[in-house]
Amino acid sequence: MYELSSKPSKEVRGSLNNEMGEGVVGAKELTRGETVTLFPGALLALQELYQLKEFSNTKVAAASSSEEPSYSHACLDMLEILPNVKMRDVFSFFAIGRTKACGNLTSDKRTHFKKIREESGIDFQEMLFFDDCNWGDHVGTIEKYHGVIGQRTPRGLTVSEWRSALKRFDSERGSGGEKKE
Repeated sequence: MYELSSKPSKEVRGSLNNEMGEGVVGAKELTRGETVTLFPGALLALQELYQLKEFSNTKVAAASSSEEPSYSHACLDMLEILPNVKMRDVFSFFAIGRTKACGNLTSDKRTHFKKIREESGIDFQEMLFFDDCNWGDHVGTIEKYHGVIGQRTPRGLTVSEWRSALKRFDSERGSGGEKKE
């Protein structure tokens, strides 16, 4: 999304993981025709977070160092994870951008996590973080400084990375949030 040359304004319709029906699967900007879509693992993760009882008490946050937060928000408002269920409907907290106007957020995701913790009241040790950054290791930084379990997704979130991170979180933290020894 950070590579878009302008704000997406056109919806692209298609299949939402086959049996889930049809919906808005792309957010297209009209300058160069670039289209943002969800990776299959990200779509499945958001569908499960929204639908499955085991995630009913889970809060979802966005931590993006986007240079154009309005582009990110446009995608959240356009893309669907299920028919008539927008991405924005899944998220409870947003830390998007990297400017003072965005709440003193920087390219260092530690600022994003501090904001999310302050707004949500959720301890770092109860968080699970996915990041596709290829120019740095936000996951390693957030694990080191805040103890958040993370999963790097350099090619976008895959189904196996989603499942692996959930298994690691359950193994290390279980349902109580504290690290198991």
